[in-house]
Amino acid sequence: MLDLILSAVQAIMQVMVIVLVGSILYSRGYIDNEKQKWLSKLNLFFFTPCLLFSNIASVISFEKLLAYWPIPVFYCLFTLISWLLCQTVVPMFGVDKYYRRFILACVMFCNTNSLPVAIISSLAVSEAGKTLYWGSDDNQDMVSARGISYTLFFGLFCNILRWSYGYNLLQRKDEDDDTIVEDNVSTHTSNYGSLNDTSRRSSSATMSDQRNEDVEASKSMHKKSHETAKLLDQGQSKPKAQPQQPSSWMQCFKSIDKYMSPPLYAALLALFVGLCPPIKRLMYNPDSFFYASLTKAIESCGKASVPIVLVCLGAQLKSIRETQHESSPKYRQPVSLSIFIRMVLTPLCVLPLVYAFAKYGSKWSELANDPMFIVSMIVVGCTPTAINLAQITQVSGVFEEEMLNVLFWSYGVICIPVCTFVVFLALYMVNSMH
Repeated sequence: MLDLILSAVQAIMQVMVIVLVGSILYSRGYIDNEKQKWLSKLNLFFFTPCLLFSNIASVISFEKLLAYWPIPVFYCLFTLISWLLCQTVVPMFGVDKYYRRFILACVMFCNTNSLPVAIISSLAVSEAGKTLYWGSDDNQDMVSARGISYTLFFGLFCNILRWSYGYNLLQRKDEDDDTIVEDNVSTHTSNYGSLNDTSRRSSSATMSDQRNEDVEASKSMHKKSHETAKLLDQGQSKPKAQPQQPSSWMQCFKSIDKYMSPPLYAALLALFVGLCPPIKRLMYNPDSFFYASLTKAIESCGKASVPIVLVCLGAQLKSIRETQHESSPKYRQPVSLSIFIRMVLTPLCVLPLVYAFAKYGSKWSELANDPMFIVSMIVVGCTPTAINLAQITQVSGVFEEEMLNVLFWSYGVICIPVCTFVVFLALYMVNSMH
């Protein structure tokens, strides 16, 4: 019993140690706000795509698509549960419409990379790992390989939706500027222009004000240039050439590109490589020239993604704690509600669903008999909000401080007891059933 608890705590502490290092680096002055944003953009546009490509292309194949069919089914069910919980619970608390898509993103998109892989790897090599053996010829290496394969395959579907729909949810909308400006005006009126309140505005509002000024200046310049061009046109009798209209293909690409992101492009490319046997053999055959050069280079760059995210997260949390002495009541409710739905209500729905599959699903899939599969599905369904969302909010400049507070409380306070209890229940479940 103690081994089960210790294994879960060790896996979670692997993540928190790197976050602590990021906090120390910020305190020492090695990382400031500008460097955080630079690192986040670099990670979003290069290291994270490398990570997704190497993880997806190496495990995906037509055979696994057929054999692992319960995994996309579980992902769809977990996503539907998260969406239904948000649509049911959020209106009950009267949350502002502005924050509803923020809560939806926090609840729908959980950590499917760093934390689950760390937990599963630790469980496989611990004393509790013997509980996860599937057959008499099983061993710890095979248990770990299966668990990571299940997790990465689940993460494939999560990453595709996260970097398309989730990426769009956390982008700045036209109505956001009006909402934030109204909130700032009411805040200044109620506090009689207090300088302390002004200094404690969230980074999202600050960036919004800057963008509002840029937009107004751009509109003014555009208006002046338009009037000047109109006067010049009146003095000219020569007709101007009509601007060339973009082709339908270009318009189609631009409309699709609105919902795309560099990690999503990498995931789709990885799907193409993984499902095309000649190209996959060319890149992943150990005797291939490209495997030792191109593939290994991509894998090396991908391994830097998660540590960079965790270091930036630690630096951001330390920064926000130094500059924001008191949480704004405006976003205290959506932050706490996001954590409550993600870390409490979602596990209450995930656990019985996976238990039912483990008990009755063997007639449809042999994966129901694999203890590692049952534990993996419980772990990926009950993890906290995805750390990658902090990248998106920092690059987009909206919900940045709110997301940092969600991640701080999720990983720094709630994650260890909740995830330890969830992992313990998962191990107890498979131990009693097998």
